[in-house]
Amino acid sequence: MEIKVPFYNIINIFLPGLVLLGAVVLLFLDKVKVLVQEITDIGSAGLEVLVTVSLFAIAYEAGYIIFRIGSIVIEPILKKLFVWTEYSDFIAAKKSSDKAHDKLETLSREYAYSRTHITLFLILIILSGVRSLWWIAFLCVLILALFIVTVRGHMKRIQKIVKQYNPLS
Repeated sequence: MEIKVPFYNIINIFLPGLVLLGAVVLLFLDKVKVLVQEITDIGSAGLEVLVTVSLFAIAYEAGYIIFRIGSIVIEPILKKLFVWTEYSDFIAAKKSSDKAHDKLETLSREYAYSRTHITLFLILIILSGVRSLWWIAFLCVLILALFIVTVRGHMKRIQKIVKQYNPLS
């Protein structure tokens, strides 16, 4: 059986899921230790493999949920905060030349990556607040601000390229 996972899915879905799971382990270490001890007490051979595969599946699903929340909740907010290019203009510019197509593909992927990380760090701010770990929450706020500035930059560059290459604008 050959499994092919696109690189985009690894970066934009799986990696944020792994980061979230890792952060949850660190934020809730006391509870995770108890869970790990309970799993260890079962003592079944091969259980480690089952748990590892399960964690990878959970990480992918968590990342996919983060990605979808970013698309459904965060993107409309970003569209209200920053100037947005109409999708039809984006597609027209993309079709106008290979150079525009390549630039817009790259910026679109980087935008989606940043949008997913905005969602991830919002979740981490909430989880840090639940545990009253304010220094971690503050660090996540700083990282969140970095990704918001990044999204703004991507949106400006996309808009500039669309204006340059779209024959209708």
